[in-house]
Order: sequence, then structure tokens, then C-alpha cells
Amino acid sequence: MPVELPTGDYFGGDRPGNGFFGESIVAVDLQTGKRKWHYQLVHHGLWDMDIPCAPMLVDITINGKTVKAVAQPTKQAFLYVLNRETGEPIWPIEERPVPKGMLPESGTRPRSHFPSKPPAFDNQGISSDSLINFTPELHAEAEKLVSQYRIGPLFTPPSVSTLGGRWPR
Repeated sequence: MPVELPTGDYFGGDRPGNGFFGESIVAVDLQTGKRKWHYQLVHHGLWDMDIPCAPMLVDITINGKTVKAVAQPTKQAFLYVLNRETGEPIWPIEERPVPKGMLPESGTRPRSHFPSKPPAFDNQGISSDSLINFTPELHAEAEKLVSQYRIGPLFTPPSVSTLGGRWPR
């Protein structure tokens, strides 16, 4: 079963640590209701990247052997694929550095999960290259507008709004 964040999506200063079960897949024994395993997809989420749907139970063939798996699509455009009996990733999931928050007390974590397979199914993050570019003038206008926001790669923390400064996203 997918589990959401414990509190509000964009500030985590009141919930230190990784948020143990937040944005996680939790497997329970149907007979007893006891937890069998869990896998956290996002450490200390701040991006409204809750799990958008129930995981899919799939049987996949790896090296000629059938593996019972759970495949969880996410708002990050990742598909996390785990062994549904053990919770172990089918393909490596790397812990990579992610951008730091603007407020020390926001609770951002230094690393997050990035599945190695399958590849992301949509764009991740925002950069100048993501903006409209039908004409140089339209691109320049888009860059001017987006300059008021904090943009960046996947897991860029929300910005702090200041009078005359950046706007929250």
C-alpha cells in the first residue's frame, strides 16, 4: 500500500529526519496485518510528490526466471520496481545528492532515490532548456518570467518568498 507524507507538503521543519514511512510502499501480511517490509521512495518529501496511485502487481522475467514484483509509478516520473516478497529493488536504486533547502530548519535531506531502470517517463526538473523556444523572443520572455522563481533539477526544494525577491513555486 502507498503511504503519503505525515504533514504539509512544502515545509518539513516540524518533522525531522527522513520521515520513516512518508512516501513509501508498505507491504503487510493479509492474514495478520503486520508489516512485512517497506521501501521509502523519497526522503523527507517537500515537493508534493505523494504516490499518485496504487502499485501494480506484476510478474517479470529476468534472466529467464519469473520474479513477482510490485511496480509503483510516481509523480517524479519514476517507476520503482521492487521484489514484492522482499521489498528489494529489482534494478539498482541509487542514492544521489539533491539540492539543499534555503532554510536550515526546512528539514531537507542531502540525498534521495533515483531508480536506474526503467528510465524516467517524463521531464524532471526545470531549466532554461525546458522553456518555450518557438522564437528567440518568446524564449527570452519566458526566461525573464521564470527568473523570479527558483528552478532547478528534480528535488529542488521550494523557495522562500521575499518582498521584491523570488516567488514561491
